[in-house]
Amino acid sequence: MKRSLVFILPLMLLASCKPSVPSEYIQPDDMEDILYDYHVAQALARNDGAGGQLDLKKTVYYRAVLQKHGVTEAEFDSTLVYYFSHVDRLRKSAHGPGALVARRVPHHG
Repeated sequence: MKRSLVFILPLMLLASCKPSVPSEYIQPDDMEDILYDYHVAQALARNDGAGGQLDLKKTVYYRAVLQKHGVTEAEFDSTLVYYFSHVDRLRKSAHGPGALVARRVPHHG
């Protein structure tokens, strides 16, 4: 019994020390989804931005992303500031942005 405690106790301590994101900020999984949609929206605005309307289209798409996720601009901005100061808290998207896209884009073939 004592031997098992010697192994279990350090594991419990290690798990309890895992840094977490305070509840007032957008949580990592949700933030990852928002950032993905935000980058897609930026690409759409660039492709659609002919005729000097790029800034307007970026704003419209950006607001649509926030609305889709039920997040205010202030919440998004404060969360960005938090993650810039705590980069390790934002999940690494399972080995980078390519993996994130691969999880979201259906494979053909």
